[in-house]
Amino acid sequence: MRMNSQVSRKNYLFTRLLPSLNGKSAYFSIAAVKHALSAVEFELADDTLREYMSEAMSSGIVSNAGRGWYSRHTKPLSLDPKPVAKIIRAVKKAFPLLDFCCWSTVQFNPFALHLIAKPTIFLYAESDALETVAGFLKKEGWDAWSNPGKSIAERFVHPGDRTVVLRPAIVKQPEAKEHVAPIEKALVDLVIEAQKLKLLDTPEVQRIIDTALGAGLLQLAVLLAYADEKREKFDSQEVTH
Repeated sequence: MRMNSQVSRKNYLFTRLLPSLNGKSAYFSIAAVKHALSAVEFELADDTLREYMSEAMSSGIVSNAGRGWYSRHTKPLSLDPKPVAKIIRAVKKAFPLLDFCCWSTVQFNPFALHLIAKPTIFLYAESDALETVAGFLKKEGWDAWSNPGKSIAERFVHPGDRTVVLRPAIVKQPEAKEHVAPIEKALVDLVIEAQKLKLLDTPEVQRIIDTALGAGLLQLAVLLAYADEKREKFDSQEVTH
């Protein structure tokens, strides 16, 4: 369909194209916008399109989901910090200079079909500190594991609410707030750990991802960049539907 030349490009983008993309998916990329414009033979220079998209965000038509990504959601989504508050207090008190962050499988219960039966906390810090922190946690009554591999997965059949897995942090990981891992990091880590430690089956993990993406605004660009760093390739088509 060829666009009528009298139709304002900005008006078409704001009142028809972007609402249509919002209706089809919770998230979409700038590439999807360009493709939709091309489909109706409506050309916009890249600079002009970026200017219009910035205006669309300011007007509340779409939200910023990170570099080159947009969303219909307006309210940022975060994880409840309560399940990791106790361990954060303990580690912060013992190691005040340690840069670390935590997330727990329990934090994903709002997005799961069934309550997660294997509550496990994950703590990320520099690799040289893992053994020391694990030793401290064990003395404090935590069931702490320093960077365990797949070979011990069977020992996680019945983890308790004081089970902690310590993993080395990577330089390019999403920034934590008050040592609580952001949901963009935790979702990627959940995919990896669910398989490695057999915590959840693949359909349940996918259900959690889908529900989280549909529940609120994530920084999708941050999530995808971290997934790439961890070599867990999220399919951009999968996460946007």
